[in-house]
Amino acid sequence: MKLEYLSHALQKNIPVYGKGMETIDFHILSSVSHGDSSSTCKFTMGNHWGTHIDCPAHFFKEGKRVSEYSPETWIFKNPYVLEITLMENEIITPEYIGAVPKQSDLILIKSSFGNYRGTDKYSFHNPEFSPETGFLLRKKYPSVRAVGFDFISASPYQNRELGRETHRAFLGPNGDGSPVLFIEDMDLSKDLAGPHCVYAVPLLLEEADSSPCTVIGEFK
Repeated sequence: MKLEYLSHALQKNIPVYGKGMETIDFHILSSVSHGDSSSTCKFTMGNHWGTHIDCPAHFFKEGKRVSEYSPETWIFKNPYVLEITLMENEIITPEYIGAVPKQSDLILIKSSFGNYRGTDKYSFHNPEFSPETGFLLRKKYPSVRAVGFDFISASPYQNRELGRETHRAFLGPNGDGSPVLFIEDMDLSKDLAGPHCVYAVPLLLEEADSSPCTVIGEFK
């Protein structure tokens, strides 16, 4: 078995949906290099910056927040990697996921769009999901609990209303099946052959709708 990080390290300059590059507000509070007894820092950033998990509370008042999920929620023992090349503003419709095995609990979409990370194309012209894809997953793929991907959002910046409908379709606490969470802005550039298990561990911010996360994949 080999382990790989599937999340991006947080850097001072980071791509943000619909904004281009933003800067994490980072301050050194103490430093051993400056003669202090220990090194500490303080940073401020958005909870949807970097690799992060979207939970139902992102769009629904009655939706679950990230800290309300049990630990086993974040362990995926039947991940499936779907390799497809996606263009800017391309919509992922139900036809794209026809080959996904029914027992999958996590779908990782490796689209190579992550190659554009740090450009305006990545922040403003990302691929997106149709609401119908969410409805299909919830109804026909009940084992799927999350979809992760190497672009910045499931929502198209060029069509915000479609993005809202898509998030509601996937994350809605009511309707057919259970909500399907999003793991956005992943690093899927590595060799993902033989996926065995994926751990997507969010920062447990008690009042947050969603949260940055560290994702580790285990491969055969």
